[in-house]
Amino acid sequence: MDITAFVAQYWTYLTIPAVSAAVGFGTNWLAVKMMMYPVGFKGLGPIGWQGVIPANSEKMAKVVVEHSVQRVLTQEELLGRIEADKLIDALQHRIEPFVEDIVDEVMSETAHHGFPLNDFIWSAAPGMVKARVYSEVKKSMPDVLTNVVKDVRDNLGDMIDINEIIIEKLGNDKRMLIDIFQSAAKREFKFIERSGLYFGLPLGIPVMFAWYFFPVWWLLPVFGLLVGYITNALAIYLIQKPLQPVKIGPFTVQGLFIKRQKEVSRYFGKVFANDLITAEVVMGEVLKTERALDRMRDVIQREVNRALEDAQGVFKPLTVLTLGPTEYAKIGKIISERAFEEFQNPDKRSYRYLDEAFDIEETVAERVGNLPPEEFFELLHPVIAEDEWKLIAVGGLLGLGAGWWQWVLLT
Repeated sequence: MDITAFVAQYWTYLTIPAVSAAVGFGTNWLAVKMMMYPVGFKGLGPIGWQGVIPANSEKMAKVVVEHSVQRVLTQEELLGRIEADKLIDALQHRIEPFVEDIVDEVMSETAHHGFPLNDFIWSAAPGMVKARVYSEVKKSMPDVLTNVVKDVRDNLGDMIDINEIIIEKLGNDKRMLIDIFQSAAKREFKFIERSGLYFGLPLGIPVMFAWYFFPVWWLLPVFGLLVGYITNALAIYLIQKPLQPVKIGPFTVQGLFIKRQKEVSRYFGKVFANDLITAEVVMGEVLKTERALDRMRDVIQREVNRALEDAQGVFKPLTVLTLGPTEYAKIGKIISERAFEEFQNPDKRSYRYLDEAFDIEETVAERVGNLPPEEFFELLHPVIAEDEWKLIAVGGLLGLGAGWWQWVLLT
């Protein structure tokens, strides 16, 4: 019997492995999509589906943080990397115009025993006098700002929790969370999809022979269910386990995700450095927190008052004209308010320094990359484990349906 005659006589049986491969691929492809999508719940009433990750976004956000950055970098270490004098150096280009603006404002807003004469007096003052006042204030301002930065840095842990900020950000941004898992485990998810084809085809061969000898109605649906279940379960297992390399004959086997630990860690380093623990994000949270703002305002007021006392000799010729405790106190208030405004408007240079000081990308990449496999495994496992039985069950049910459909066509 030539090949053409063989195919003509047995083509119905040869379709069984092909359908088995299609079932394996289809069920695994669907399982991957069901992990991610839909982002929002779709269905009628309580019956429907939402992607495993977006449906458990807060829990998944905690997984990302607790099994990566929180495990390798404390908030205290991160904030301890900020060197106040270097941050002030980054702000130096703003100090000179800032000081001159403040002095001019002080002189224009204070009064001589209730009469606003200083604007005129200060405008008419010799340039040498102005330069001396500017110079003396400029000398004290870096110390004021340095002390403020140190105080805020040392007490920032009592004002905000960076890990909670990241968890909240990710929990509220489901699409970013999906992108993180989709990108970090891109190869593993692709393997799950394709493995349905790889495993489904050989699993269909014994079914073909079984159907040839025992063509009972229930055989194809039952084997379809088994193929859908086994291909899903096997693929999910192989991306995670074994944790340590295992020799099987000439082959070395290890969980696919674990094998890529260094590569995945570099990706997480980039995500945290570019999107989650940036100077802009941290400062944005600080400036949204009333407690932190009150603390900054109090510290600035304290340091400005201290600087004024230290420099009182310089201000004395001017305060003779504006004598009166109320107006003298007003000087400190004006300077404090302007300094507080400056702190609330960080610029790119200060952000750049802070990002360099945090060194998030290298820290996360190196330290997460060196975690024991048992700990790194937890970065992906909860995503798979959450509703895993549902994903596998859906695969089995789809296999059952495909087997029944094939039985109808063959009979």
